[in-house]
Amino acid sequence: MASITLKNIKKIYPITAEEIKSNKRAAKKAKDLPPEEGFVPNLQITDQGVVAVQEFNLFIKDKEFVVLVGPSGCGKSTTLRMIAGLEEITEGELYIGDVLSNVISPRDRNIAMVFQNYSLYPHMTVYDNMAFSLKLAKMPKDEIDRKVREAAKTLEITEILERLPKALSGGQRQRVAIGRAIVRQPQVILMDEPLSNLDAKLRGQMRSEIIRLRQKIDTTFVYVTHDQVEAMTLGDRIVVMRDGFIQQVGTPQEVFNHPVNVFVAGFIGTPQINFFHNIPLTIKNGDYYITIQGKDIRLNDKHQEILKANKEPEKTVVVGVRPVHVEMSKEGFTGTIEVSEMMGSEVHLHIDLNGDDIVAVIPTANLDLDSVSLGKKFTFNFNPNLIHVFDAATEKNLI
Repeated sequence: MASITLKNIKKIYPITAEEIKSNKRAAKKAKDLPPEEGFVPNLQITDQGVVAVQEFNLFIKDKEFVVLVGPSGCGKSTTLRMIAGLEEITEGELYIGDVLSNVISPRDRNIAMVFQNYSLYPHMTVYDNMAFSLKLAKMPKDEIDRKVREAAKTLEITEILERLPKALSGGQRQRVAIGRAIVRQPQVILMDEPLSNLDAKLRGQMRSEIIRLRQKIDTTFVYVTHDQVEAMTLGDRIVVMRDGFIQQVGTPQEVFNHPVNVFVAGFIGTPQINFFHNIPLTIKNGDYYITIQGKDIRLNDKHQEILKANKEPEKTVVVGVRPVHVEMSKEGFTGTIEVSEMMGSEVHLHIDLNGDDIVAVIPTANLDLDSVSLGKKFTFNFNPNLIHVFDAATEKNLI
């Protein structure tokens, strides 16, 4: 088992001078366009090439399960491949345990990797796929057999050991890929979006399998996904990435309850958080207020202390309210229900509030379902203790 330390890691993919010029021209042109017409390049273009990962600093404790999460192109898979040794590190230092590992070959890092596409040998049985790396290591046959069957028992795939991959379901193939990884008893297991090829039901089942597996084998896990539900359910800590940078590192609860900026707040949480833009933050009689659609809301005492300690001036802010924190109320804000999604124990409402699309998650217990049908007026409110206030200019969380 081992910890992992990444210090000032940077990854640059070299491109030609003409490609650099072309990309820079495109980026400059995009910045000159209105936001709705242009695009924001998600990777930095320098004279050296495309910067895929930059200023990446992270310490992963021994036996910790860390999830790298973010949108496509944010650099999470590149980071994982640098840990595995499948990508060279342009700058910075990688330590596996206490060993500087930048130039150590992948086979000598004692790391196992589970890929998105399983990467099983099609002509080999399940048993031989799992035993392959052990045979290369010239391990005795009886020891190989013991390890393969132990791993198969852990993953409940003993009955399919003699089958070929083509005879397996997607979930079974994924279990075999995981079994091939754990049979070596590596000090680190890397997983690159291992569930993305499975349907929704199988993904849920495999998440549970991975949680149980983690409890059975004590090793360090680094897991990459773009699915924030996977990140929230699997990780001891989540690393939220964007455009090659780390945005926030924390437990699932910390990232959900205290997002550091607008991006993290919007990326983590399902359904997505509601944002109120261009909201005035004002000071009245020494206290801070926000005004949403003509209604003044005093921030709670804890928020008052933070804003006063930071001597925040009056400014324009973005207010975030999670759908689960929107509640039916006799008084408050009244809008029109445009979409009503019945989810069984709860209903997801899309409410038109004078042009703002507000999503509310309302429990269906003791709820008159006719009152939340399309076109009906819906009055709601939210607890000021559970809101988020972001600086409109910097997008950082002020409280």
